[in-house]
Amino acid sequence: MKLRSWFRPAWHMMRKEFRQYLRDRQMLRMSLMMPVIQVLVLGYAATTDLKNVRLAVLDQDHTPESRTLVESFFQNTLFVPTPVVHGSDELSEQLFRGRADMTLWVPNGYTEKLTASETATVGLVVNGENSNAAARGLGYAQSVIRQAEMRELDKRRLARPNADIHQVESQTRFFYNPELLSRLYMLPGIIVILVTMVSGMMCGMAVVREKEIGTLEQLLVTPLMPGQIILGKLTLYAVLAIVESALAASIGMLWFGVPLRGSVLLLFFCLIIYLLTTLGGGLLASTVSHTQQQAMFTIWFFTVFGILTSGYFYPVENMPKVVYYLSYANPIRFFIGIVRDIFLKGSTLPDVLPKLIPLVIMATTVFAVAVTRFRKRLA
Repeated sequence: MKLRSWFRPAWHMMRKEFRQYLRDRQMLRMSLMMPVIQVLVLGYAATTDLKNVRLAVLDQDHTPESRTLVESFFQNTLFVPTPVVHGSDELSEQLFRGRADMTLWVPNGYTEKLTASETATVGLVVNGENSNAAARGLGYAQSVIRQAEMRELDKRRLARPNADIHQVESQTRFFYNPELLSRLYMLPGIIVILVTMVSGMMCGMAVVREKEIGTLEQLLVTPLMPGQIILGKLTLYAVLAIVESALAASIGMLWFGVPLRGSVLLLFFCLIIYLLTTLGGGLLASTVSHTQQQAMFTIWFFTVFGILTSGYFYPVENMPKVVYYLSYANPIRFFIGIVRDIFLKGSTLPDVLPKLIPLVIMATTVFAVAVTRFRKRLA
């Protein structure tokens, strides 16, 4: 009975917040359109897939074998040809002027060495400004050359069936993302970032706005207790974050084909725990800010740091040791890992526990500190 009497004023506070939100048509449109636009735009833009690598070719051998090697580069959509070059200086100029991302040089005598079972050398030069793209492009190019080598070995085996020619063939399988589509890896991270921005920033700025216009002080003269005010304020943004994450996940699955191999209930349970962190962070920022601009910059500072050290763009294992150890205090890192595991691997609760336990500890700590400071501000 006491719990029911305590919850009734908080329920009326929640109703007031939802009615106020529904009356603000501009905020309603923005909050509903934001996940759609972000997922659609970032789903195409935030990709690490390598496409349209401009390849300049200088074939000085002019034999059927050299032409077959060159043509094998353009039998897919990865490499695109540049205008024909006629000398080594012109080939270097293509790379220097930014007209090519990679150059291929097939020297004179390429086929002759292959026929004599000698080592034939070709030259690959890569623009290394973007080290990640350069390394991946070089790997694809070397793979094309290896395949051409395999074809030559097969020809020699057919021509000399009794010759002692050995060939090693490897069979490779990719788990969880067989087609190696980067959007399947990036979109779960986009959902996490969307939830973080909606729940953390909107919550912090809304509470500070109440202080700016003086309505928070008016709540102090009401019979509402600090806990009831906190529950009434935060519920709206928790519901918004859940709805928008569900909308973003639906777009990712239906439009981009992101599989959800794990449990929806487990994903929802982990989301609720994560929301304690983001809502607590927004509430904590509101206690140290006097204006909405201060709250926005405070939340934005920690959010950007959290995104960059979360593994969303780059693996945390590749970061410097200091940053790597700091990332253990980053809840986004653990929640992104959980969401990706549930979507792509179909992980169960025992599988995500190593990431869920640190998230629970951080959520409990941040939310408890935020509630304590908010109570002191209201006292």
